[in-house]
Amino acid sequence: MSNPLLLAEDRGFAVPPGETVASGYVAVHMVTLACRERMAVGDVDRAYQRRLQAAPAQPWPPPTGRWEGERFILEDGRHDFVAALMIGVEFILVAWVAPREASL
Repeated sequence: MSNPLLLAEDRGFAVPPGETVASGYVAVHMVTLACRERMAVGDVDRAYQRRLQAAPAQPWPPPTGRWEGERFILEDGRHDFVAALMIGVEFILVAWVAPREASL
């Protein structure tokens, strides 16, 4: 049994009332960045170090976004995503607001 990695992070993610948050792994080649502005080297380095410390597990909270067809649009956590690419991760843990089930 492994010990959980305890990290405190301020990552915002608004969830409408009655909705559910889902998480899962997505192949990095199926991810598109919503924001492609320049990134600070120090922020990417911190994300890189965080990923190295968590390896082989993936850090929580994960990057967040939404699905558009088969592609995942990454809205928050692009530094984490770039760090995952630098390490050679093939699948990244992400979270999104799941569509409401018809039976709910």
